[in-house]
Amino acid sequence: MHRRKFLKCAAITGVSLSIPNTIDTLVNFAESSEKVDLAVAQGTSPSEITKAAIDAIGGIKKFISRGDVVVIKPNMAWDRVPEQAANTNPDVVSAVVELCIEAGAKKVKVFDRTVNEPRRCYVQSGIAEKAKASGADVSYVDERKFRDMNIKGQALKSWPLYTEVIEADKVINIPIAKHHGLALITLRE
Repeated sequence: MHRRKFLKCAAITGVSLSIPNTIDTLVNFAESSEKVDLAVAQGTSPSEITKAAIDAIGGIKKFISRGDVVVIKPNMAWDRVPEQAANTNPDVVSAVVELCIEAGAKKVKVFDRTVNEPRRCYVQSGIAEKAKASGADVSYVDERKFRDMNIKGQALKSWPLYTEVIEADKVINIPIAKHHGLALITLRE
């Protein structure tokens, strides 16, 4: 534990113990200080750093249960090879597919609604091949599977949503962080 965190914990403990009925505050603080929702991993292997980052936030079993149908939505919208870094790295997608299967997922589906021609994007990105090799079902988005669904918005009452996403137990979005001409960063979904 770092000094700053220790002092903060000590101060909250002291206050909590000196004021009646505040022990719940102490317990909630202790529990929340152990929750991690962001992890950074470094290394040369995209697969290994993906697994390390997921382990650092509690492991895939924190999110995926035995029997789940999981949709993984990478960015494979562009007719580009992995070296051009326009799409999600195929080794990252492969690692997440493998982790989901190891956690007991009944089925893992991988797809994206591409900007460029889908067949070229799926092949050029390298994602389709790696995802299939890791055990995922890879498919193209089928326009017939969109359904208008009530989203209970104030201005927007309904929107066409993809049924395979809605029917999945879990959805994992894996965008790629990159610069964008109109912003400093994009995490395209």
